[in-house]
Amino acid sequence: MLDLLFAAALITAPAQQDEPPCEAYDSDQLSIGVAIAPGRPGGEIPIHANDGLHGMIAVPLKCFSGWTSSSPAVTIAPERQRVVIGRGATPGEDVEITGTLGSRTVRTRFRIAPAEGPVLTGFWSQASVDCGGPVPRDPLRELRFNSDGRFAVTFVPFEVRQDYWGSVEFDPAAGRIGFVVERGNTVPAGLMLKGRARVEEDGRLALDGVYFGGLESAPPAEGCRYVFQKR
Repeated sequence: MLDLLFAAALITAPAQQDEPPCEAYDSDQLSIGVAIAPGRPGGEIPIHANDGLHGMIAVPLKCFSGWTSSSPAVTIAPERQRVVIGRGATPGEDVEITGTLGSRTVRTRFRIAPAEGPVLTGFWSQASVDCGGPVPRDPLRELRFNSDGRFAVTFVPFEVRQDYWGSVEFDPAAGRIGFVVERGNTVPAGLMLKGRARVEEDGRLALDGVYFGGLESAPPAEGCRYVFQKR
């Protein structure tokens, strides 16, 4: 009877998954990155590492033997999970973080955000749009602002696919914003990417005079008014 119980336990016991050795991640697809979040002086940003096609495999940060920062005001926390931004960090400064795993040294960059005031860094989704006539059939479900002055537009998110992307300049004092498309999988015709921008009291982002695409008819003459909410 005891032999039968022991055999049953062996059959039902869950298989133990051994964590791959760190050497398994020493590939040309290794990457690191910081969370898409504002990095203000005195704040912190989580850091992560990935491997595989499109970065689908998470890599334990303990596998990295060394980290460096291009700014003395920015350091890596002892447990290697966070970027720590000193209060003396300079807003607008671009900081490069590097990490080493085996023979690979990988890097990422982010920009120190203003100590106060609105920062667009993060993921936004369209709450409303008014084009003074027909409006795009599909709402702009993901407008992403990276911390390094870049943006990406995705009407229908699917895995890591984006419609188009490039650089963006936001001047909150003047209330101006300008996007420059660099590449894309689907870049609509007639884009209007310079306009007015402000973050309203309820935290929503209002953009006036811009047009991100999606109309089956001709683009509106004076752009649209978009309102986005942060996810």
